[in-house]
Amino acid sequence: MKAFVLAAGKGTRLRPFTDALPKPLMPVINKPVMAHILGLCRKHGFDEIVANLHYRGEKIVERFADGHDHGVCLQYSWEEQLLGTAGGVRRQAGFLAGGPFLVISGDVMTDLDLGALVRFHKQSGAVATMAVKEVGDPSRFGVVVADPDGRVRSFQEKPAKGTERSRLANTGIYVLEPEVFEYIPEAAFFDFGNDLFPLLVCKGAPVYAMGTGAYWSDVGTLSQYLYTHWELLTHPEIAQRIGEGTVVQAGAVVSEQALIGSGCTIEKGARVLGYSCVSDGCTIRADSVVVDSVVWTSERWGHKLKGDLVRSIWGDGMQVSLGLPNL
Repeated sequence: MKAFVLAAGKGTRLRPFTDALPKPLMPVINKPVMAHILGLCRKHGFDEIVANLHYRGEKIVERFADGHDHGVCLQYSWEEQLLGTAGGVRRQAGFLAGGPFLVISGDVMTDLDLGALVRFHKQSGAVATMAVKEVGDPSRFGVVVADPDGRVRSFQEKPAKGTERSRLANTGIYVLEPEVFEYIPEAAFFDFGNDLFPLLVCKGAPVYAMGTGAYWSDVGTLSQYLYTHWELLTHPEIAQRIGEGTVVQAGAVVSEQALIGSGCTIEKGARVLGYSCVSDGCTIRADSVVVDSVVWTSERWGHKLKGDLVRSIWGDGMQVSLGLPNL
């Protein structure tokens, strides 16, 4: 089956890290977030994939090439000017023709059962199906108002607290029929949430929402990026917490909840505490303290961190301290 990965955005809310690195390459649990998405697609049978590129897209091509190392066939769709989520997909109408296809963001972390989404889509007879998740604070999301059977009736974009008509957040994960291209103008900026889906509902086309209890997190802000690591590091399925070739010197302390990549050195007296994540090839110098923080490098030779890091992100020599995330 075929999928379209949205990977063209600038990721401005993740600055300064995205000044040089495209958002899909931001590491989450020591792998680029888009690598997790490609793995999810492969797991559920989506092995023919096209990703749209714009901002620093050459780095995405350099990292993933043709997708062979991730078990998929990956192509790219370059956009000289951003066309919006739906407009970008419209450019690949020829590739995506022939049956239902998946659209998924290249900057989310999720374990959604994509196969279940496809089955729901087919059983409902939908032209478009979106995965939705109940959230505690709908004001942060585009929310979906749907009938008990899932038929979508209307939308609200980031409703003010107390005014929400639903708590079902649009996850940005869709299964679509090729006929949606009839509603998307060519070579024009067009968005799924703001343009296409409201238009389809207005026209009476069958748009459905499938609720999910799967894990889902949009890592589009610095606070959410850090909080996502804390959530994921609670998962017991992370079996290997210390990577191959990593040396934890005598007198160093690493918490049971932390994740340390391969080829790292945690020097004597250093402490990596709480829900901290350290990427491959990094050194935590003697007597440094890392607490509930993420340390990463996109460079092959790694980095050496000296000093204290508390509830912070340290990447490629840049540091942002967040304190208590404002989620």
